[in-house]
Amino acid sequence: MKTINEMRERPRFYNTLTTNCTTTIAAHTRVNAEAPPWSWKILLSGYLPDYVYELGRLDTRRPFAELERLSWVNARAHAADHDPLFSQRIREGLPMPAEMP
Repeated sequence: MKTINEMRERPRFYNTLTTNCTTTIAAHTRVNAEAPPWSWKILLSGYLPDYVYELGRLDTRRPFAELERLSWVNARAHAADHDPLFSQRIREGLPMPAEMP
């Protein structure tokens, strides 16, 4: 929270490779004992879904390509455009991971 509040006073700019949404979140979660190990797939965030799948944090009962296809929400997002329940609408019917141990 301190970092977030500091950014209000002194904005920081992203570096696509080293300081982006994914790397910033990963850095802030390092205090969590269950944080995933660092990986180059965090730096190249287009690979992050594969990495999270490999870690078992997504539904691994089906192949990743199928899971990715089933998880595409663009049409649902357009259909739920101004719906106050937008977040719930785009998640309806999505594959969910089994409970983590």
